[in-house]
Amino acid sequence: MYESDIETNIVNKINTRDNVLIVGGSKGIGLALATEAATKYSNVTVIARTNTKQIEQLNINFINQNFNNIDLIRTTIKNIKPNIVILCVAQGLYGDIFHLENEKILNCINTTYLSTIFWIKELINMLPSQSRVGWISSLTAQVTNHNWSVYASAKAGVEHFISSIREKAEQKEITITVCYPGCVATGFHEKAGTKTPENAINPDQISKELLIAIESGLMFWAAPVDREVINETYQIRQHNQNKFGGLLQ
Repeated sequence: MYESDIETNIVNKINTRDNVLIVGGSKGIGLALATEAATKYSNVTVIARTNTKQIEQLNINFINQNFNNIDLIRTTIKNIKPNIVILCVAQGLYGDIFHLENEKILNCINTTYLSTIFWIKELINMLPSQSRVGWISSLTAQVTNHNWSVYASAKAGVEHFISSIREKAEQKEITITVCYPGCVATGFHEKAGTKTPENAINPDQISKELLIAIESGLMFWAAPVDREVINETYQIRQHNQNKFGGLLQ
């Protein structure tokens, strides 16, 4: 897709303060968030590779764009002019790393890590003051498992990037909320090479609380199943930052 194509595909109705952009919003958690956002805001835009009837029925703006096309990031942000952005794109990869094809490992890293940090970098650079950014993380970024080694490493890498760049975001009064949705039934696990756990919940069960957390500018939000572990993790991280942060100046 060329820059001119993006301009003609955006509905020109950006008149209210809250202009929501959901990157990867055609299915799963992204679609649930887009659906929830559409009940509150008149300007909701979804970027994805495929459109859905639900998006059309909700009168949500849709842009056909590959998340990994980093050359279009700046143009997209410039044209949409969002002040609430939620990044929901990731590529899972499950299995013993010694039996995984290197091409699949590279694809997972490119989507889950590299493209994500490029988006976050440009969002912090281009969004107006008081903007909100939400990013969908995973408990695997905090709790290791060899079968999720590549995906977990990519998620953990983004988390460290966000921790490192928060100071710059805060200077512009932009908040970044790292979200841990728990085990959600979205088809993600099957595409990653495993089965959806029996205790998985539907994404619409958490979409409202998740959106509120991002709107509120929380540092992180975790679903009940992950909350205790995530709270403890962030307490340790804050303690270590207070203790050793001065050494990194």
